[in-house]
Amino acid sequence: MIFLFKLLRFVKRHLARFRYAWFLRQFLWAGKSRHKRLELGKQVLFTVPVRGDGLGSVFIGKQNSFGCPVAIRMGKGEILLQARDRNAEISIGESNEFSNNIAIIANERITIGDRCRIGDQVVILDCDFHEVAPETRNRSHGSSAPVTIGNNVWLGSRVMVLKGVTIGDNSVIGAMSVVNKSIPANCVAAGFPARVVRFFDCSK
Repeated sequence: MIFLFKLLRFVKRHLARFRYAWFLRQFLWAGKSRHKRLELGKQVLFTVPVRGDGLGSVFIGKQNSFGCPVAIRMGKGEILLQARDRNAEISIGESNEFSNNIAIIANERITIGDRCRIGDQVVILDCDFHEVAPETRNRSHGSSAPVTIGNNVWLGSRVMVLKGVTIGDNSVIGAMSVVNKSIPANCVAAGFPARVVRFFDCSK
């Protein structure tokens, strides 16, 4: 009985490794044919499908993990990294942890630093995707402005980050917050729209 349990655990572990490797290869095969540039660092782990069907550039640093097997997951937990336009860019630093069902969509530029934690169902957008006025709403993707997320930032579950926002190093954004204005470093922000709740004492 113990032998059977160990055998099943061994098979399950190796099947998971095969599945993760398939997700990674699938992302590279699909992306390299259409992206302007696609660069992937070493030791990047995909535990859920990652889709990157844009035309721009995607840069992913080393030791990033995409998907969390024990976190909340809708469907397959797919993550979308979409640099839509030919000149759009998504740049992700090193050693970040991404949960499930995340969408990062750039028409201009989205930059994420190092050692960040991105919760489930987080959405990061750098433009409106439509003009606002009714008579011109379908004319273009509307206004856009780069988004920058610093180092060691934690975005809680279902956070939405909108165009033109910078989030400073070490800051935390509370669950279900909408960030439409920049947030300084070393603080906790939350709400709709997100506002600073408190600062960390970094003098210690």
